[in-house]
This record gives sequence, C-alpha cells and structure tokens, in this order.
Amino acid sequence: MHTLKFNFEFVPTLTVDKKLLKEKNGKLLVDIQGKLEICINNKRFFLEPSLAILELGVHLARWKRDIDDTQKDFYYFTMEHDERDGPILALVNKRDNKWSLFSIWQEYEHKESLPINVITVAVDLFLTHLNKELIKNFGINIGDFTNSY
Repeated sequence: MHTLKFNFEFVPTLTVDKKLLKEKNGKLLVDIQGKLEICINNKRFFLEPSLAILELGVHLARWKRDIDDTQKDFYYFTMEHDERDGPILALVNKRDNKWSLFSIWQEYEHKESLPINVITVAVDLFLTHLNKELIKNFGINIGDFTNSY
C-alpha cells in the first residue's frame, strides 16, 4: 500500500503585515512561507525550507475542487520562480487511476504510480492542517483566497 504525506511548518520568524491580513490581500500568498516536505512511502521525496505555503494550498484546493469532474493534471509554479525551469510540484494523470509525482526539486525519481485516492487523501489532510494553522496564526483561511486569486 502506498502512502503520501505533505508535512509543513511555517517559517518560525514569519511576521505578516496586519493590514494585509485584514484586507486578505493577495500579497499574503507569497508572504506566508514555510518548510514543505513531501514523503512517499515514508521516504522523503521533496524538501523545500521556504516555500509559499498559502499559495500552494490555494492551488491544491482549486485542483481538488475540480478533480472529480476532470481528472486534470496539477502543475504548481510559484510566483517567485521561473516557470521555464519546470514545476515545483506536478501530479500527472498517467491512465487508469495511476498518477505520478514530479518536482524540479525532487530528491529522487519515484517510478511507481500512485492511485488518485492516496493523493486526494494526502491533499485533504494537508489542506485541513494548513487551514487550522492559518486560522490559529493569522485569522485567515484558504477559502478567503481560492475564489479571489
């Protein structure tokens, strides 16, 4: 059985302008930074110490919202990175419920496919945890941004 886990923690020294929080300003998408680790079958696949965690969460929430209807691929390019280098994270639908993961920063090539339910459960857990931490630390949630930006 396959496992996939998205672990994150906000940058410990992170401070955010209270005016931006009150306005739910789009600048928060890149201002709210954190360490992201992705593990496949308990082996680290990806580690980035400073990534736009809110921006990633918004993109994953939109993808998750649409996945049941379209089974479309997910490609995450941050505003802070040149797209020509490739995606920070890609979830690619190969066929027959088989998906692959890719990142330009991956630590190894994961050759086995993952079933979509393993991916969607991991995304749901990540988004739930992220939302709780956003509310606790900043008084905002992902939903404040999924339809706006």
